[in-house]
Amino acid sequence: MQRFFILFFVFIYINANDTIDLNLVKIDLSERIDTKFEQINTIKKSLKHKNKLFISEYLLKKYYKNHDYNPFFVDLFSIKPIAYTLIDSIKNDQVLKPQLNSYFDITNISSLIDETELNPTSENLIKLDNKLISVYHKYMLLLSRGAIDWEKFQAELEKIKDEEEIIYYWEKYFPRKNIRKLLYEAVKNDDINVAFSKVDYTFPKAKILSNKILQLEKLLKDGGYTKIPNLKRTLKKGNYYPEIALLKKRLQEDDYININFDCKNEENLEVVKIDKNTSSINLTSDLNDDCEKLFDETLYLNIKKFQKHNGLESDGIIGKKTINALNKPIQEQINTMRMNLERMRWMPRDLGEKYIIVNIADFSMKMYSDNNKILEMEVIVGDKKHPTPVFSHRLSEIILNPYWRIPQSIVQKEIIPNLVQNPNYLQEEDINIHENWDHDSTIYENSGIDWSIFLNNEIMADDEYAPMRFIQIPGDKNPLGRIKFLFPNRYSVYLHDTPYKNLFNETNRAFSHGCIRLSKPKELLKAIAEEETKIDLNKSEEILKEKDRVDIELDKKIPVHIVYLTSWIDDNGIIQFRNDIYNLDKIQERILYNQEIY
Repeated sequence: MQRFFILFFVFIYINANDTIDLNLVKIDLSERIDTKFEQINTIKKSLKHKNKLFISEYLLKKYYKNHDYNPFFVDLFSIKPIAYTLIDSIKNDQVLKPQLNSYFDITNISSLIDETELNPTSENLIKLDNKLISVYHKYMLLLSRGAIDWEKFQAELEKIKDEEEIIYYWEKYFPRKNIRKLLYEAVKNDDINVAFSKVDYTFPKAKILSNKILQLEKLLKDGGYTKIPNLKRTLKKGNYYPEIALLKKRLQEDDYININFDCKNEENLEVVKIDKNTSSINLTSDLNDDCEKLFDETLYLNIKKFQKHNGLESDGIIGKKTINALNKPIQEQINTMRMNLERMRWMPRDLGEKYIIVNIADFSMKMYSDNNKILEMEVIVGDKKHPTPVFSHRLSEIILNPYWRIPQSIVQKEIIPNLVQNPNYLQEEDINIHENWDHDSTIYENSGIDWSIFLNNEIMADDEYAPMRFIQIPGDKNPLGRIKFLFPNRYSVYLHDTPYKNLFNETNRAFSHGCIRLSKPKELLKAIAEEETKIDLNKSEEILKEKDRVDIELDKKIPVHIVYLTSWIDDNGIIQFRNDIYNLDKIQERILYNQEIY
């Protein structure tokens, strides 16, 4: 059959060009047919021998069998461009780069390619094809599932739970794609990226974060950031300091600060000379002419920008934390960026047309529609003892004037001790004792109870066997505030309003027991109402003035992704860094780059 098709196309070609030398065509045709059959036989022979591959012989045979025993990355006489693209993609993968040779023995593969280029026999070509199929398969698994040893990571979380009684939850998602079929599709389109795009991360601007690492590596090679000396005092706008010239130079090394610091253009700036006790500057010089040492308005605004992009209090004052951020080693930044790219491979690939992202480390909630940000607000997340879990779900219900079903752990640790000190505590806080979690269930009378007998009583912390349930009625004292956004999950975590608005003024907003408190819950309600006919904003406002609970089931479920990212690219294309508030970066980085490579 193969001979027939080749002869058929030769016949057409000869009719189109009757000056061709038919004998030369026959010789060339015969050589190609013989080489093709030799190639197929070589493939079949290669499957009978053990190879140093990353996949089983059975899987390799399956790849070829369903491809009519045609090679994937080579042709009759050479290596296909798709093979080089595969290797280049792996070499440029910023997550795997630190241990590239351990993962893929990439040096040996490069040598194999060089040998095959010099001597492209059928045997060498097929040997390379075998190897590249196994490389492709392994790389696709790493793209789709991440590279970290997940069992080791979960074991570390269990260790923290046992030693510190802190419970971390982190769910990982991966696309359920047939990796083998994706290769058939990629070869058909002569583009290996067809396969990669179906399994790799889709988090907004992840590719930009990856490319940013290349820029930082170049800066590191060129000598790194300008070093700022440690300060013994804080630096404030309007004063002269000897470190200012270095600070300006250092800031210009961040690509999002592209302003020329020229203090001579400053207008209406009140200059205040600092005294000898707070500065090492030579006060005998003419400071007013020494603009390089002036903390001017331009520097002030850019320091605020730098602080914001590094999760610091954006006050424009240069203190120890700001200097530490300015002096953070480039390699440390690169490690953080790589770790967060790895985390993006643990997320669902389809974030949704309209979706919510809560970044725990950033204390922020953002809502997107068609990948355009339509809402942003500050949030409060779980403290270090009660970390907010990392997972994805779908927002399906909104409750106006919610009751708060107080978790039994809080009852044991907080409610009971308060009752021992103040028997009227429940009445003052609008809390009732119920026989079960239904707020319409029987309410127990609590006067005259000796609460001290329940102190440190483990049964009070047991969700199943505790003898009573504590429920706080809707109102201004209720920590859930006036609106609750539900996406039912096994962690009992949700988004909600809060009466404690003053906490949003804090830079570090890890104060909750795991749930996410919203600074602007009515804005989220409004954004959801734009596509949800069940929500009448005017009617909702009237309901929120009262205390009756109202449940609204949503027709359009909205994906909610709770993430933990300490580095990412923001909506303006600028890199962001945040503090590792749960101390998880180092744990994951150690496992990822020190684990035994499989």
